[in-house]
Amino acid sequence: MLNRVSYIAEISLGILVEMAEHRKHLEKKTKPMLDTLRSYQDLPSDKALAALAIEDKKGRCAAAVKYLEDVLHSALAS
Repeated sequence: MLNRVSYIAEISLGILVEMAEHRKHLEKKTKPMLDTLRSYQDLPSDKALAALAIEDKKGRCAAAVKYLEDVLHSALAS
């Protein structure tokens, strides 16, 4: 039966545990990269439209920063 599932003597519990730990390490290492890539999936496929979408998001971020600065200044002034 072991021959039918391609068992070889080099496979042992220790090696399987090592492989599982290595896999977990690789998942931890690649998760931030995958999260970053997922954030770009909503961008349009056209380069010009993507550039516009990026500029729009930058403008929104700048507006949010400006709003927070204004709120902070008004809170400090009172």
